[in-house]
Amino acid sequence: MIKPWTVEQQADFGQKLAACRRAVLFLDYDGTLAPLVPDRHNARPFPGVREALERLLVIKHCRTVLVSGRPVKELQPLLQSRLPFEAWGSHGGEHLRVSGQLDLVSIPEKAREGLRIAAERVAVLLGDHAIECKPNSVAAHVSSINAELIPQYIIDLEELLEPIAENFGLELLDFHEGVEVRVPGINKSRAIHSVLSEEPKDAVVAYIGDDVTDEDAFRALGEQSYTILIGREKRSSAARWLLSEKSDGLHIVEFLNATASALS
Repeated sequence: MIKPWTVEQQADFGQKLAACRRAVLFLDYDGTLAPLVPDRHNARPFPGVREALERLLVIKHCRTVLVSGRPVKELQPLLQSRLPFEAWGSHGGEHLRVSGQLDLVSIPEKAREGLRIAAERVAVLLGDHAIECKPNSVAAHVSSINAELIPQYIIDLEELLEPIAENFGLELLDFHEGVEVRVPGINKSRAIHSVLSEEPKDAVVAYIGDDVTDEDAFRALGEQSYTILIGREKRSSAARWLLSEKSDGLHIVEFLNATASALS
């Protein structure tokens, strides 16, 4: 049962951080560090997020990792961070290291062909502007469509993409702003397993996200980590806690600053 993230829980988390030798903090971007907006190319972080994030990035015994469904090349233009950061993009399909090295996942040719066909079909239905092509998936965004029409467009997309997914060994995933067809097994849990394989077993680990795509990460981390879902109300989730969302983003700014203070 998911529990509310309270002031007391933040204090307990802070005590664990203050006493730890190593911490790992995973952060989703859209809906977590930034609001969900109709124009995804204008999804700037909440006021105060960049400064709070940079406080964390300079703490040497804390590994702060962004884990996003976006291609990693989109994150820095939005964040405008003055410091280099580590990020996993495309739901684990890309890994940007602090050094600037970018590693891409390799996918089978059959899957690549299926993604190409999916992109073509979505373009006919919604136009090129609605397509987001990633190394391991194709996302169809409907956030710019009239809100009353979105449910029907979601149904149309699922009917369009289901045969392609079945024929090419892909899978469908609904998310906040649309439908994504992707290569199975390449999701946010891939980032979790890779990062934690390089970290000590006693590291204090936290993951904070808002979306169904974050559930893969929540499940990968399990009961020993701080898995935190952002939202306005409880829903079925593998996360252990619910951080109540505020429209101005103060919830995440306060969380990041409190975390940085506990680690400093």
